[in-house]
Amino acid sequence: MITSLHIGRRNWNGSAPLLWLVAFVLIGLPLLLVLVQAVLPKLFDPVAPSFTPSVAALTRLVSSPRLFRGIVNTILLGLVGATVSTALGTALALVLTLTDLRLRRLWLSLPWVVFATPSYLKGLAWVLLMSPGGYLVYLGVLSPDGASAFFGPPGLLLVMAAALFPVPYFIVRSRLQGLGGEFIDAARMASARPGQTIRRIVVPMLMPAIGLSLLTTFAEVVGDFGMANTIARSMNFGLLTYNIYAATASFPVDFAAAGAQALLLVLLVSGSVAATALGGVDRETRFLSGRNRQLMTYKLGRWQLPALACLALTALIAAVLPLLAIVLRAFTVSLGDALAPGNFSLAAMRSVFDITDVAGQALLWSFVYAFFAAVLAVVFSTLFAYRISLASRATRLLSSGMAMVTVAIPGIILAFGYILLYNRLPGFRDIGLYGSRLLLVIGYVAAALPYCLIFLWAALDRLGASLREASRLSGAGPMQHLRRIVLPLIRRAVAVAFGVTMVRSIFELPMSQFLMPSAGPALPALIVNDFTQDRDAVACALALVALCAVGLVAGIVTLLGKSRHLTTETGS
Repeated sequence: MITSLHIGRRNWNGSAPLLWLVAFVLIGLPLLLVLVQAVLPKLFDPVAPSFTPSVAALTRLVSSPRLFRGIVNTILLGLVGATVSTALGTALALVLTLTDLRLRRLWLSLPWVVFATPSYLKGLAWVLLMSPGGYLVYLGVLSPDGASAFFGPPGLLLVMAAALFPVPYFIVRSRLQGLGGEFIDAARMASARPGQTIRRIVVPMLMPAIGLSLLTTFAEVVGDFGMANTIARSMNFGLLTYNIYAATASFPVDFAAAGAQALLLVLLVSGSVAATALGGVDRETRFLSGRNRQLMTYKLGRWQLPALACLALTALIAAVLPLLAIVLRAFTVSLGDALAPGNFSLAAMRSVFDITDVAGQALLWSFVYAFFAAVLAVVFSTLFAYRISLASRATRLLSSGMAMVTVAIPGIILAFGYILLYNRLPGFRDIGLYGSRLLLVIGYVAAALPYCLIFLWAALDRLGASLREASRLSGAGPMQHLRRIVLPLIRRAVAVAFGVTMVRSIFELPMSQFLMPSAGPALPALIVNDFTQDRDAVACALALVALCAVGLVAGIVTLLGKSRHLTTETGS
């Protein structure tokens, strides 16, 4: 096996053709088939396949009112949603970094809670809250007419902004922490007011991060499948991602329409990535030196209460209300009776913990799928990232660039590619993997692989070349160097990659929806399907148990890591 992978004892040149082939089959080939399908629309036609190129499927994007409306809706929502989310995330980063806001630790946790909650759960929660028979109408906060008015572009924009502001927040806050305090101190010595300092000094320095936030959030909005398949669907607000799914779920399957829309979606997302690279908005401008001062915070004074009120409102909309809606629905019989005493029940929770029920099976199988996907993804990405780290600088740059582009590609595109590969392409179709549990695990691995590679490359880049040279001069081979030197040094990155892959796989909707196995349903697909079939109590119970389980495991791992760190410090 070691020989076939070209990882011999003396092979220090980083070549591993079999690993490259596996990566191509996992990611490259499905994406290539999606692009080919757009220009060869009858390539996978079930009746009369043809290799004749045609632009008919592409022209349908404009000639079909439904498809064209989905494109316009997606682009407009992406532009406006990216602007609003970036403004909200930037404001939050400025307030939490540059002011003496009270309860700082509580507010610092807010973006992480929102970021960790899958978008389709937020969409489902807002349907429970704002529908004419929902909780806010029952409590008298809204009238039925007012609740119905929410289901339109403004309401969807509000939900999108509240769901995606953590992305620009993380980007801008990271930039802020690298500014250094001497710039703000100089402005203070010049008698500049806080507003002037932020407007004339801080914000111009943050413009690259703000630009990156806009482009990244735009890609997130246009590629999001969770919102499109939940709240946007209930509004009858067509979006590209849901139209792709609808084309593959129709009978007969409209591969041509799905491929043309997928190509357009790839172009939109790739355009954002290209604009980021060409515009230089991701360029790392360094403000830190050995003489940097710490950032000093401004006193909010009389603005303390208004700032706390704004943050409390943000937390209420982005996290508290959606999570509370899920919890309440998980313990009630019907949505219409809401908080009536006789409406509370444990029936939905019992079905989740009943292994003979489809909900209990979905919960169990989803954790099994996620575990094996995490093991396979981490093992493969560790080998692949290590071999790439031994290769030339050009190969390393090419590989990291491909991984970054692949991360930006929406999961629904890769999932559609897997349908084409394992359900339509001769050879792969004959393997019989389509509809199996193994293919779902492979899909999870492919979706998580770029993230794992980025985590591991970042860790490997911190290792000096002298370690490799020392191992080579002592007569050790690359695999011995990996096992005895590299792995102990990057074990934390490996653990992070494993945890991220497992959490992503548990809540991965596109792969779960497109590659649903005939037996052993996946949790995300069952949640969405149950919600659309008036089994929303079971859907919310599944979501609640999964979120709690993931949070519990993450908490235990964090505590173990802290205790181990304290033990190490005490021993030293």
